[in-house]
Amino acid sequence: MRNSLVLFAALALPVAVFASGAAFAQGGGIGNWTTAGADPSHSGWQKNEKKISKETAGTQFKFLWKLKLGATAKETQSFTEPLLALRLINAQGFKDLVLWGSTDTVYAVDSELGTIVWKKTYDVPASNGTGACGAHNLSIVMEPPVVINFGAHRAPGASPAPTPPASAPPLPLSQRRLGVTAGGGGFGLKGLYVLTGDGILHEQVLSTGIDFAPPVKFLPMAHANPDGLSVIGKKMFTITGRGCSGTKNGLWAIDLASPDYTTTNYMTDKVVPLGLSGPTLDDGVAYLVTGSGAAGNVHADSVIAVTVKDMKEKDWYMPAGEGKVRNISPVAFTFKQKKLVAAPGRDGSFVLLDSESLGGADHHTPLSESAKIAKTKSDSFDSLASWQDASGTAWVLASVSGSLLPEAKFAATNGPAPHGSVVAFKVEEKGDKMMLTPAWVSRDLIHPAPPVITNGVVVALSQGNSTMHATLYVLDAMTGKELYSSKDAISTYAHLTGVAVGDGHAFFTTHDSTLYSFGIGLEH
Repeated sequence: MRNSLVLFAALALPVAVFASGAAFAQGGGIGNWTTAGADPSHSGWQKNEKKISKETAGTQFKFLWKLKLGATAKETQSFTEPLLALRLINAQGFKDLVLWGSTDTVYAVDSELGTIVWKKTYDVPASNGTGACGAHNLSIVMEPPVVINFGAHRAPGASPAPTPPASAPPLPLSQRRLGVTAGGGGFGLKGLYVLTGDGILHEQVLSTGIDFAPPVKFLPMAHANPDGLSVIGKKMFTITGRGCSGTKNGLWAIDLASPDYTTTNYMTDKVVPLGLSGPTLDDGVAYLVTGSGAAGNVHADSVIAVTVKDMKEKDWYMPAGEGKVRNISPVAFTFKQKKLVAAPGRDGSFVLLDSESLGGADHHTPLSESAKIAKTKSDSFDSLASWQDASGTAWVLASVSGSLLPEAKFAATNGPAPHGSVVAFKVEEKGDKMMLTPAWVSRDLIHPAPPVITNGVVVALSQGNSTMHATLYVLDAMTGKELYSSKDAISTYAHLTGVAVGDGHAFFTTHDSTLYSFGIGLEH
């Protein structure tokens, strides 16, 4: 009963604010970060940032706060990245939340104050596995929440906005469904989806953390240790590729709009799907990078396109020649009305693919392939990102573990980078061909996290290692030049973490479950 009252009160307040003249909008506009890599296509591009820039990075960007979230857990082999939900409403008023999942608890933290607003612990037995099948962070993703634009005004002479109809009281918890707007209508709450270690999918109300609806079974086995959780529409996706608890390798989906929460899959058999941040989703297609394995009917060391509607193979690209592909999540983007995918090639190269025909007629021919950039390392996880500058030029960025090979020639460098770096390519049209043109290499980074681009800068985290603390950098996105360094502000190293950027802040966690905030603080 109490949870229903909390839901009803939270629904009533947005309607009242709307009636008073504030304007609402769905999704972006203020810098939400709803999934790892910013969006389902893993662009790593925060398009709505206004405060962090080349001008403010060196003068106003700074360490703001840190917060220990629970006990230090055994180091996991799962990738984790905070999410950002801004301009939410709860009993304390308006809140901007940072959300992060440990092995058994989701934390919602006030992004300005660095204090816990709510937390939700799940009663899931610990795994007895070790290594890749050992401790595993919760997978989380959220729907874009309803946001309030207080800067919006009616045009002179325009009629006042109509008062929306009153929302009906929410249904009892037992009668609600995952993915259905609370109370009905466009002003209901949006959910945070959590995949727990027992293979169960939960939905928490973003502003309060309470259960929205009864959870449902997603994966068939407990402790499958899936990688990533992504959403398009009312379908959720994740990947299994560790062989934990006997779970088969493949891409999994659950349809929240179906009456019985239908689950479907695309099995890769003995071929292991790569990419710790999950599938790359774009325009009705899921892109997977596969590693080695007895191929059978599945293409090893390839990029595979799977239709999200029926989970069938649509196309594939298999690099010609011998060698492995890098453990890296691809990025999908549109440039000059052409849908493209940047992905790993053989032995440390990168390729540009046409989403309409990934590898051409023979499935081995990309639009463009770079030189070999760095040796493929079996124990590393790297990531790709994409953005467009003010002139309309498209860029592809990659985090690269290890030193660059001699054949990797970039127009600009920023000092020796023996441990790793972020590298940048321009996407250029030469004749009738799209090309990846090497542009710049960053300074040295130890185990670089996936790069994040926003407002003309790159936020790059050097995760460090057991003997070197992490360091956060802000770089010029056009040249890779260092604009800011956190120096010794981070006391320890990070491990398989991503950075979330929005509303003038950058958030990440270190290996000891400490959440850090850097950015441009509020003036008081």
